[in-house]
Amino acid sequence: MIRAVIITMVLALAALTAHAASAPPGSPAWAESADVTEHLGARLPRDLAFTDAQGRATSLGALFDGVHPVVLVLAYYECPQLCSLVLDSTTAAMQMLARQGWHVGREYRAATISFDATERVDQAARKQASVLAKLAGASITDWPFFVGKDPSVQALTQALGFGFLRDPRTGALAHPAVVFVLTPDGTIARYLYGTEIPARDLKLALLEASQGKTGSTVDRVLMRCFQYDPATRRYGLFITRFLQLGGLAIFLVVLAALGVLVRIERRRARAERVP
Repeated sequence: MIRAVIITMVLALAALTAHAASAPPGSPAWAESADVTEHLGARLPRDLAFTDAQGRATSLGALFDGVHPVVLVLAYYECPQLCSLVLDSTTAAMQMLARQGWHVGREYRAATISFDATERVDQAARKQASVLAKLAGASITDWPFFVGKDPSVQALTQALGFGFLRDPRTGALAHPAVVFVLTPDGTIARYLYGTEIPARDLKLALLEASQGKTGSTVDRVLMRCFQYDPATRRYGLFITRFLQLGGLAIFLVVLAALGVLVRIERRRARAERVP
C-alpha cells in the first residue's frame, strides 16, 4: 500500500515536471519553471566584467570592499512589470532604513545588474535615474547599475542560482522576484523573495551578512532576537532567544529586589541595636 502511494506521487511529480517543461513559451507553467536554486555560502566570481551606467568598465569584485555588505538586484531594464516592482520594493525598504540611520553607500552598498545581455548602457542610465529619483540622498556611486555581455551574465546568474527564460516570440524574460544580500567579500548570505521586501528583513539580512559589524549595539541585539525561517522566507522572532532574554531580565529584577530587601533588613537591625 505504502509503495503504491509513493509510486503514484513520483509519477504525479514527473508528470507535472514534464508538463512544465513542455509548456508553450509565455504560458504560466512555462514562466514558473524560471526559479531560484539557492547557493548560500557560495562566493561569486569576482573577475566577471560589466559596464556601469556611465559607460565605465569594471569587474564584479569592485562591488566588494571587505567592509560593507551588498544588496544586489538582478533586473532587466525593459521589463514591463516584475523588475520594476522588485526595484520599487527594495527602494521603499531602503527609504525606511534611511529613516533609522541606515544609508546606502554608508552602512551598506547596493548594485543592480541586468541579466539581459542585449541591453545597453543608455537603458541602464535611464533606469538608474528613475530609481534614484525615489531615494533621497543616494548618488550613482551609492547604487550603480550595470550591463554585461552574455558570458558574464550567464556566469553571474548561474553562481546565484537565478533562473530565467526568454520567450522566443516576444523577447520577454520570465524570471523570479528575488533580492540577494552578499557579504563584504561577495559570498551569498541571504535570498529575499517577493515583490514586497520588508525593511526589517533587509536590515536583518545586512546585519547577518556583515556578522554584526555593521550597525549599533541595539541592531546587534535585534539580530540575535530574530531568525530567518526558510519555510516562510521571512525573519521571525526567535522565541527561545526571546525567552532567554526575558528570563535574564526577570532574574536581574529579582536580584535587584533582593538587594533592596537586604539593605532594608540591615538598616532595621542597626536601628534595633541603637539604645
